[in-house]
Amino acid sequence: MSALLCAGYLLTTSAYATVLTFDNAGSIYIPYDYGSRVDASGVDVGGRTNFDLTHGATPNVAVQMFTANYSDWSQSTNLFVWGTQYADLTDVAYHSSGQGARFIFTADSQYYVRLHSFQMGGWPNTDRTLPFLQVLVDDNPVFTQTNVAISGTTANTFSFDPNVVKGGVIEIRFGNDWNVAIDNIGFSQELIPEPASITLLVGGLAGLALRRRTRK
Repeated sequence: MSALLCAGYLLTTSAYATVLTFDNAGSIYIPYDYGSRVDASGVDVGGRTNFDLTHGATPNVAVQMFTANYSDWSQSTNLFVWGTQYADLTDVAYHSSGQGARFIFTADSQYYVRLHSFQMGGWPNTDRTLPFLQVLVDDNPVFTQTNVAISGTTANTFSFDPNVVKGGVIEIRFGNDWNVAIDNIGFSQELIPEPASITLLVGGLAGLALRRRTRK
């Protein structure tokens, strides 16, 4: 777990991140494609504006989110926005009673999607125990916790090393307590280096090493 969780963000010049705050979802129901393919103007595929572009845009990442059946994680209905009292968060995303939530981030070919962080809080400003929380990369669980203590005062922050938690598809799942909500999901895209570029890089490093040995 120490390799996945990280206190800070590790960004490179080729990585761009979007933060989903749900402030601009538009209604109580969150669209299934909210935050999908956010461009440099802060506009997503559904025409919603004013996305948080603290670290740039994610035009090569499609996003899906919905309430899921907690028994098999199949799609059920929309997620919902609630304004306050989930700890110190505002405009959070939560699922239907007795169900779960799924957030699926899918990168275009030649790109990775990378997870940075998200926050969770308990309602109504009450500490909660979240039965299940999981992050998957390309269908492989990389972070799983059960009976997670969630604060009702200061939101829990879950931070990840984006150089480790990355792949073609990243998914966040949690559920079975609609008094726990999520907010401020930070994710990014990264261009996958072409094999030719990697070969040139390795060759260049080998040349430098040989040059140093020759000088000695």
